[in-house]
Amino acid sequence: ESAGRGQLPPESPNLPLESGLQDSELTALAYTVAGLIREGDYRTLATYIHPVYGLVFAPYSTINLTSNQCFTPNRVAYTAEDSTIYVWGTTYGTDEPIQLTTAQYFYGYVYNRDYVRAPLVGVNHIVKSGNALENVTTVFPEGKFVDFCFPGGADGNSWSTLRIVFEPYEGEMKLSALIHSEYTE
Repeated sequence: ESAGRGQLPPESPNLPLESGLQDSELTALAYTVAGLIREGDYRTLATYIHPVYGLVFAPYSTINLTSNQCFTPNRVAYTAEDSTIYVWGTTYGTDEPIQLTTAQYFYGYVYNRDYVRAPLVGVNHIVKSGNALENVTTVFPEGKFVDFCFPGGADGNSWSTLRIVFEPYEGEMKLSALIHSEYTE
C-alpha cells in the first residue's frame, strides 16, 4: 500500500517554491503536525499527508526511497489499530533491523522527545547533523521543511531532531516525510 514517488499527474501542476507560503505559515503547519503526532491523532494527521506521494519515514537523516517505509494517508490513519510489524531500516552501529509496529515507530523514532518544545527550530535549514548524508533537499527538491532540534548537553552528544517535510500539491503544502536524526557513536 506504499505510495510511490514520481511525477505529479498532469492535472496537478508543479508549484514553484514561492507559492505564497511564508516561513511563519510553514512553521505553524509543522507545529500542528508535530502536535498531532504527540497526541497520537493519526486520523487527523492523515489529512495532512500528500495524497499522491504518501508519507516517507526515515529513521536517520539519509533518505532512501527504496528502503524507507512510505505509507498512504489511509494506512497512517489506522496506525493505532495496526499491529503489523514493519521493517523501518537498520539500527545504526549494529545493522539490526528496526522491527516495530507503526505506533511503536512513531514513539521511538518520530516523536522520541517532545519536539513541540524543541529549543531550536530551523526553517529549510538543518540545525544539527552528524556524519550521515543529509539529502532532504535532493530527494524533495520542491519540498520545504522544519527542523525541530534538541541540541544536546555540553558535550553535544545527545542531540536529536525531527525534520518535517512538506511538498506542494494543488496549492497546499502536504506532509511528505518525517525524518528522525540523532547523535550516534
